Amino acid sequence: MSCHLRLRLLIVCALLVAVAAGCGSGAQASGVTLKVDKKPFRVTLLRDGKVVVAQDSGARLRYQITGTGEQYHLTNVISAKGSTYTVATNEPGRTAVVTVATRSSGLALSLTLRPASGVQQVYDAFDVAPSDHFLGGGTNGDRVDLHGQIVAEKVSYQCAYIAAPFFASSAGWGLRLATQNVSALAFPGSPGGAGCAYGSEDQCGFPPLPDRAEVCVQGARLDEQLYTGSPTDVLAAYQRDTGPPLAPPISQYALMKWRDVVSGPDEILEDVSRLRAEGIPIGWVILDNPWETCVGSLTFDTNRIPDPAGLIKSLHAQRIKLMLWISPKVTCPAGGYQPSELIGSGAAAVINFSNGVAVGHFQAKLRALVALGIDGVKGDRGDEVDLEPRGAAAQNAYAVQYATASMAALPKGAAAIFRAGYTGEQRVLPAVWGGDQPGDWVGLQRAIRGAATASMSGFPVWGSDVGGYASAGVTAEVFARWAGLGAVSPVMEVGGIGGNATPWVFGAPAMRALRNAAVLHYELFPYLYALGKAGLPALRPLGYGYPSDSGSWSADLELLVGDDLLAAPVTGPGESPSVYLPPGTWFDLTTGASVVGGTTFTRPTAIDVLPLYVRAGAVIPFNLRTPTNAWWGTDELTHQGRVGFLATSGAKLALTGQPHDVQLFIPAAVKPSRVTIGGKAVAFTWVASPLAGAVVRLHGPTVTGAIALR
Repeated sequence: MSCHLRLRLLIVCALLVAVAAGCGSGAQASGVTLKVDKKPFRVTLLRDGKVVVAQDSGARLRYQITGTGEQYHLTNVISAKGSTYTVATNEPGRTAVVTVATRSSGLALSLTLRPASGVQQVYDAFDVAPSDHFLGGGTNGDRVDLHGQIVAEKVSYQCAYIAAPFFASSAGWGLRLATQNVSALAFPGSPGGAGCAYGSEDQCGFPPLPDRAEVCVQGARLDEQLYTGSPTDVLAAYQRDTGPPLAPPISQYALMKWRDVVSGPDEILEDVSRLRAEGIPIGWVILDNPWETCVGSLTFDTNRIPDPAGLIKSLHAQRIKLMLWISPKVTCPAGGYQPSELIGSGAAAVINFSNGVAVGHFQAKLRALVALGIDGVKGDRGDEVDLEPRGAAAQNAYAVQYATASMAALPKGAAAIFRAGYTGEQRVLPAVWGGDQPGDWVGLQRAIRGAATASMSGFPVWGSDVGGYASAGVTAEVFARWAGLGAVSPVMEVGGIGGNATPWVFGAPAMRALRNAAVLHYELFPYLYALGKAGLPALRPLGYGYPSDSGSWSADLELLVGDDLLAAPVTGPGESPSVYLPPGTWFDLTTGASVVGGTTFTRPTAIDVLPLYVRAGAVIPFNLRTPTNAWWGTDELTHQGRVGFLATSGAKLALTGQPHDVQLFIPAAVKPSRVTIGGKAVAFTWVASPLAGAVVRLHGPTVTGAIALR
């Protein structure tokens, strides 16, 4: 090879975004690098010299024309300057400008078609294995693993309360579409066509996909970020890019009680007294619709609530906070808004959150309620009117605008739960809830999957209505089993339109189940709170923690709770459910027995029991309520000067900076004769139910050493 030709090759290498395969000396590159092919233009992402993912050679970077449905694709590079490429297409008169750049977590690619006119949507495609699994994509009550699915990324009550154009693959990579435009994701095994439809606009359509994943964005621009790493790594990188989730206030973890309709304040106060009479902790009541003079007025109907300030004062005197239902809908004649401040009219009218004057009016109404004494809001709807005709980004942006305007009117650190969500909303919103599930076994199953998919879409603080919303036919058994899901959920909300609005009608066994679940929720508070404060998902699919374990991908009605707990809610009738545990040793918190994972087994489970397991070697915050001499009161989430932990036999304690009183709960199947920490015997008490184990009480600030039971 001539020196001149060698020099030209070296210059080409230097102009690549990163080291291209086959370029240079052949030494293996470290970290994230790219291979950029020019004929045709194609990008491959590598880490440490190994291919992570590559654009599909035949289907990558194509676009569709409005009206005709014809598709064209990018061809060869015309020119390159640094990391920006001008690329030809096979459509006369149109080119594309593509910028690609490496990042510590992967790469960023931006594509703009020139001219942009007449382009309906842009696609990209990636080579994958038919056996790969995928997480993310927004809330989904039917599937956790997106393999074989087409997911429309458009916020709507019909398809997905929360949309998130993002996914993580079990093969060590993930992708985010950095846009609010309506988009869609399609995965290997999908049959072709479009996903769930909301509105009459043209959708992204896909061919059958045996061995590739595709993405599609409405408009003439594509902005995508590719990530490398495990699902844990990919989700963390996604959250760094879209903003850290807002941590809820401590009070928001307390049990919330509500009815779909109340006739007056007596029913609100009855909820508090009834639960407390049963020993069930409670911290909130939610006053749901209707409470206003009409929807959108944000003014109390004094025929229903004659003295709002007096009611709030009465609740506060009982250490109960009040949360009010709100909505962007305005059914009042004008409702205090000018026509220009609304979108639509009549029953379909909603506040225009792109209008500064409308936002000001809305926030003034909310601030007046705050001045009256309310403590938080439950933001419903925001997903029931199709706004896509106003622009490709209008529908998804609306959910974010609604939450942002609402939270800006509340005091810093206020509590809130919202139904509609889109990527980025987690920055301003402390929690979401799962929407309107039916009050049956299908509804419970959908709620479990909704919890897992919300967490995998960047919304880590989630809850559902125990017993479902559309719960006119809910049974005592379904309610009791759903209470177990509520126990491990960051938001525990009890209410609906049926019997779960007044759960005492279900009888003693169901109320015992609710009490056990609520107490467990409060025991788990410090663990759930620590996860929320760190922005980490509380309720996770098993495949997230064990991506290489095929059994974990099949068990989509079980949840990891943080890193160290696994919940297996009973999702069908009877008391003999099947449970799958991933590889490793686990302890059953109810029986204290150790179980070797990697297998499915039948677990006899009474109606008031949630199968809950802790990973061997774990040490997690946990405030066990002992049957006698409990360190925490019924309604207490925290107690000054006291902390609790759950630790398994064999775990190594390294607790520093602790307060004076430290309680340890050590699960065990039989009462030990001796408990040692760091080889020294310690005093303990034995509890047999509802959780079995030894309780040790020590003094901080330092507790160290390995735990042993004999």
